[in-house]
Amino acid sequence: MKSRKPQEGYYAGLTQLSLPEGVDELDLGKGLMLRSTYAHLMQTNIMAFNPPRLKGEHHAGPWKATSTHAGWDVTVELSIPRSYEPPHGLSYHDVGRTITVLMRLVCDPGIRLLVESNHSLSNGTELDDNEIRIAPVESTPQYISLGFINPEDTEHAGARVSWVKANWKNAVDLMGTHGNFRLAMDAFALSTFVPHHALTLISLWGALEALFSPSTSELRFRVSILIASYLHPPGPERANLQKEIFDLYDMRSAAAHGKPKHNLDHLAKTFNLIKSVLTRMIEDNFVPTKAFLNERLMGVEVAT
Repeated sequence: MKSRKPQEGYYAGLTQLSLPEGVDELDLGKGLMLRSTYAHLMQTNIMAFNPPRLKGEHHAGPWKATSTHAGWDVTVELSIPRSYEPPHGLSYHDVGRTITVLMRLVCDPGIRLLVESNHSLSNGTELDDNEIRIAPVESTPQYISLGFINPEDTEHAGARVSWVKANWKNAVDLMGTHGNFRLAMDAFALSTFVPHHALTLISLWGALEALFSPSTSELRFRVSILIASYLHPPGPERANLQKEIFDLYDMRSAAAHGKPKHNLDHLAKTFNLIKSVLTRMIEDNFVPTKAFLNERLMGVEVAT
């Protein structure tokens, strides 16, 4: 009996992620699947010392490997079938990257979309070189190791994949329909890959300002009170968070004006703040409007 040819589609190799204990495959819905697998990306730079003989050819040998190299393990694979049509003009890459960012939001900030391919990496050894196409995506160093502040966010990280299953379609819809939400997701996704802490802080706050600054006047106060009122009803929790955000904004301003005075604690608090904001928006499938934020500020509970 002739063996079945591996199915072509979109496949994303994810690092630093494990499925819940005892689960090797998880159906996300609409044909998307997460599967345990193994692959290793060896990132060794090669130097050539002679130009190619003809335009379009490889550089002439001899070649030498550099003395330093990096590598990462793929532990879980996300598959998206060709039968799935991404909404709002998004690409398969957009959907795969969005799901990866959700994994960072609730499972582990260190998860990365390492490679993407047109065939499952589990079938990599069965396919000819001209059949399988593998491209590295997030294969640059992560310069900052940021973690979750709330202890419950680090417990049972594998089981929290269920949150991704329940909410990924909301996130994809928001990515395709709200530019400010997409900016915030991108800022969160790229935050650990930026080599300068001040630039990371500025980009995270730029995303928060885009979501919560209806005007440029009294920006520090407006942003802090609107974020706090969005995340909490009137009471001590809202007041305490507003004061914390108010102080954090000073760190953003100092960094933006070339006189940074923040430390990693300020960066981690900002990182977790944008995490809380994005998580709320995704669960509600709603990016708050100016009217919604003003009503929340006045203590009015508004249905989303």
